Amino acid sequence: MADITPLFPDEQSQKDEALAKLTDEHDSLDLESPRKACLSCGADLSNSTKYRRLRVCPTCGYHYTISARRRIAAIADEGSFKETSKWIQSLDPLEFSPRISYRVRLLQDQSSTGLSEAAVTGTCSIGGTPVVVIVLDSSFLGGSMGVVVGEKVTLALELAARRKMPCVAMVTSGGARIQEGVLSLMQMAKTTLAARALKDKGQAFIVALSNPSTGQVLGSFASMADIIFAEPGSHIGFSPLGDLREIDGKRVDTEHTAEAYLERGHVDAIIERDHLKHELASVLDIISPEFRLTSSRRLALEVVTSQPREAWEMVKLARRPDRPRARFYIDNVFANFFELHGDRVFTDDESVIIGLARLGGQSVMIVAQQKSTLPLDSDVDPSAPRMGEITPGGFRKARRGVILAETFKIPVITIVDSPGPRLGIDMEQRGLAGAVARMIDQMGRVKTPTLSILIGEGGSEAALAFGLADRVLMLENAIYTPIAPERGAQSEMSDPSKASDIARALKLTSVDCVEMEFVDGIVPEPESGAHSSPREAARLLKRSLMRELSDLTVKNTNTLVRRRQKKYRKVGEYGSRFRTALRRETKAWQVGLAAGVRAFRQAGDSDNGPEFVDDDVEMLYDIDVKGDEELDVT
Repeated sequence: MADITPLFPDEQSQKDEALAKLTDEHDSLDLESPRKACLSCGADLSNSTKYRRLRVCPTCGYHYTISARRRIAAIADEGSFKETSKWIQSLDPLEFSPRISYRVRLLQDQSSTGLSEAAVTGTCSIGGTPVVVIVLDSSFLGGSMGVVVGEKVTLALELAARRKMPCVAMVTSGGARIQEGVLSLMQMAKTTLAARALKDKGQAFIVALSNPSTGQVLGSFASMADIIFAEPGSHIGFSPLGDLREIDGKRVDTEHTAEAYLERGHVDAIIERDHLKHELASVLDIISPEFRLTSSRRLALEVVTSQPREAWEMVKLARRPDRPRARFYIDNVFANFFELHGDRVFTDDESVIIGLARLGGQSVMIVAQQKSTLPLDSDVDPSAPRMGEITPGGFRKARRGVILAETFKIPVITIVDSPGPRLGIDMEQRGLAGAVARMIDQMGRVKTPTLSILIGEGGSEAALAFGLADRVLMLENAIYTPIAPERGAQSEMSDPSKASDIARALKLTSVDCVEMEFVDGIVPEPESGAHSSPREAARLLKRSLMRELSDLTVKNTNTLVRRRQKKYRKVGEYGSRFRTALRRETKAWQVGLAAGVRAFRQAGDSDNGPEFVDDDVEMLYDIDVKGDEELDVT
């Protein structure tokens, strides 16, 4: 501990003395005390600064167990930590003593760890951002959650909500505090509700899971976090390994690790211990924005003159394999991008990218559709998503990003480039229809500015679900279509080769979409297309996004939601565009009828028949459409 700033010198010396005493009395495996050789790879640790400070093997990266005090020292700015709820200690509410008295167990762990309980709470700053911190220490009764742990965690979460500060929790916990019976179980409800109250206040909750992270803590407030990190190789799961082996009747190994949890969408990132402070500081900096993007002057609407191209030519341009995709624009338009992972249910769809970033100093949440680079005939798993088809997990992942943006009060920028949802029986069973509907609902009611940009294929439900926004832009050669032209040609003409004709009829180009008022503006591309000069395309896109975002961020969020919902309510209803079309058709019909009447009169005159009086006819058909109140459309 001499290599770390002593945050608690008196208590730390007591802890060191207790540890030394226990080591002399018991010949047991102690992962916290310094070692000369790594237990995992056998490497020499005696000269490793990384091991002495953080208990991480520099050769194999094995993360040893460390104490709560050492964890705090590893992430807190020097001298900034102030402990709260320090003197709350556990009693023995059930007088539990079947083998060893609960009071004796508490005294033993208090003596060996120097802690009053398994939780240490307080305030500190991480990279200059003030936070409330919660740390659980598995060396104290396994880090299990009893009444005092639940109370300290709840008080810390309530403190963060009251002071409007983010909360960071570092968890190592295993098993249940059975010595406190149902009282211990009730702490799950108390801490979970406290975490929800913090989220309702719009404050971020970040959790870092270490080895082990199981049981009641993981099943309550730890899984309520907005962002979840994990240390490499950590044992994570609701049930301990021993219980799973007993239930499943087989050895459980890699299925219960941080890496497996990341793959299944339950963890956002695996962060090594020596990088944790930097990552925490970066994320806290983005989700606690101090700056807003504004314009130096009122900008006039930019009118883009589109290249005169046929619809089918634009379809082919939008589908080019070398056309810049979402990941390229994220890297070249935005700064400080930190990617988040998973839908928190079952999967992490790689065709959807979500993450925090900055645009012109403004913090934003990016929700993007990413096409793969695999050709359709490549030798890969046929069940894997290809070419940007979105799975139900992808829609849930995107919805999670939108919810986080609302929690952090930052704008959402969606990037659309997908042929549509991934279809199949498996997708139906995973709830594809419901996932699409909930994404549309979330985009429609989210109380934060939303901006969408179509960069390639805007395919059917996937484009709509991601593109329902306050402002919708399209790159010049992007397309927006309810169905692939080939499928449309097969359906309507039984001939896929007629796709070019269907593409023209679908009105899927950027110019068509702006004329129909589905899209608000066109972003210009380099003369030959975005693929010819990707960096220039990124520059033009960044300029347009900053222009639109500077306008949206100054508007009231309730006004934005109301206008957004009104905008989509008006799609297809009787309106000014419909009146104009109807007036045009009525005038043409009136002129034709009048010409017919005149021809009839002339024919009557040539036959010397009786003169036809058409005053009543002309009056009857002299129609003038002037407004909503004068025309009843049924």
